Amino acid sequence: MPGDADDPVEGPVTVDLVADLQAGLLDDTAAARLRHRARTEPDVAATLTALDRVRRDVAALGVDAASAPDVPADVMDAVGAALRAAPPPARRRRPWRR
Repeated sequence: MPGDADDPVEGPVTVDLVADLQAGLLDDTAAARLRHRARTEPDVAATLTALDRVRRDVAALGVDAASAPDVPADVMDAVGAALRAAPPPARRRRPWRR
């Protein structure tokens, strides 16, 4: 709730908080308030811009065949089998830190 002492959007904006915004982990009210801060506070805008750049760079590497050697088929099979055998991940929210 805005003005609440435990409200993460009221305090300093951390990279973790901006990453939570990008991942869609914030409720609509908190996300809107954080987006407003990104439009009005240069430091928050710079953090958001930097995180956006990292996401684009990682995405570009994902489609760049020259960025890593081919993975052997047996390794891919083993990874696939392990993922299929694993229980589904529990979606958990990180606790807020001040």
